[in-house]
Amino acid sequence: MLESMEYFSYLLGVEPSWLSLIVALLLILGIVKCIYPWQPKWKAEETTKEDGSKVTKYYRLDE
Repeated sequence: MLESMEYFSYLLGVEPSWLSLIVALLLILGIVKCIYPWQPKWKAEETTKEDGSKVTKYYRLDE
């Protein structure tokens, strides 16, 4: 696998260390996202009144 990464990096014209760094950072990002998944805590709903004014209601989502 490392040989194919080196070949691909030479094909792009960059050093293999940059491509390895990007792959390692993406792997770390994936691990962190699995440990700490992001979920919204609030929901916003925007409605329009009869007179044309906009009203925004915020709801807290139950966990």
